Amino acid sequence: MAIGLKIYMKRKLGWLGTPRILPYTAYGDQDKVMITGAVVEDKGIQPPSPDQKLWKNVLNMMKRYMGDEISGVRVRIEFGGRSEVVRTNERGLFHTLLPNDAPPPGHEEWHPVRFTLLDRLTEEQGSVTAEGQVHINNPDADFIVVSDVDDTVMVSHSTRVLRKLRLMLSKNALTRSPFEGVSEFYRALHQPGNGNRRSIFYVSGSEWNLYDLLVDFFRSKKIPRGTLLLSDAKLSLFAMFQSGHKYQQKISRIRELFELYYRQPFVLIGDSGQKDPEIYLKIAEMYPSRVKVIYIRTIGGRRRNRRLKTLQEEAAALGTEMLPVRTTVEAARHALEKGYISPGQIGDIMEEQEKEEQMQPAPGSD
Repeated sequence: MAIGLKIYMKRKLGWLGTPRILPYTAYGDQDKVMITGAVVEDKGIQPPSPDQKLWKNVLNMMKRYMGDEISGVRVRIEFGGRSEVVRTNERGLFHTLLPNDAPPPGHEEWHPVRFTLLDRLTEEQGSVTAEGQVHINNPDADFIVVSDVDDTVMVSHSTRVLRKLRLMLSKNALTRSPFEGVSEFYRALHQPGNGNRRSIFYVSGSEWNLYDLLVDFFRSKKIPRGTLLLSDAKLSLFAMFQSGHKYQQKISRIRELFELYYRQPFVLIGDSGQKDPEIYLKIAEMYPSRVKVIYIRTIGGRRRNRRLKTLQEEAAALGTEMLPVRTTVEAARHALEKGYISPGQIGDIMEEQEKEEQMQPAPGSD
């Protein structure tokens, strides 16, 4: 694949900014790993701060969608003693599946991977490298967690277009709000107390452009580190609320996990705002007996949630429980009954939820 015309012209005219490698998702098992990243023109996005001015938040969000991806360039990937060269696609992304020739001993979760850009694009370029990490799933864990992000973990107002857009433009990773109790609940699911940590995969219809914002959000809110699986679709900032493409994208991403980790069952967590109940029911149909429970955070009014009863009945016929919940504590109590979390963890979840409820802004003030 050749370098795109726009990048070629900017390069010829000396307008091309410094290229950067962005390590995105990398995950696998004892046999193979999937690695994703991108090569882009440096967008100059500033790190977030709690008191960041509105115009800086808006500017950073615009930069995420206005920077140029660099297609057709070569990147060398080094992991576990193996080296492979890949080319970026038309979006500047690269995806590759590598054998895990030397699986690490024990159950360490994260392992280094190194990236080097092999093509020279600007006179002042110098060496362009990046370091990422590969998540290796624990094969002894009793299940794997798959969670949606928007309106499941992060308050996003996905069903209300103008509020969603205002929130995205006016807030940053440090000032966005999680749902109450999520951090402690996900930590309890991740570390059940028996030494066998469970993997968490955050599967979202959001584009890779938002990867840095989501990573900073999870880190700042102390939500357990997991693997982010985002959308390859190219959308403008003002088309992000369109969700038609997301249904099949999310099903495909989740199916890849079920196929890779074919020996383990899953717990699925989502919300009723868009299509999570339908997506998860479809997965349960495809993989009978491998979905232990589906937690659905109910948002919006009765009309939006009316369809849940029918979906619950369809899930039950497959032997899978779909549980609508209004709060994180409701899901945590069910998880405690099932033995997914320990009795000592439920108190921390309740305390965190109560504390965060008191800190939440008044309705409509976000």
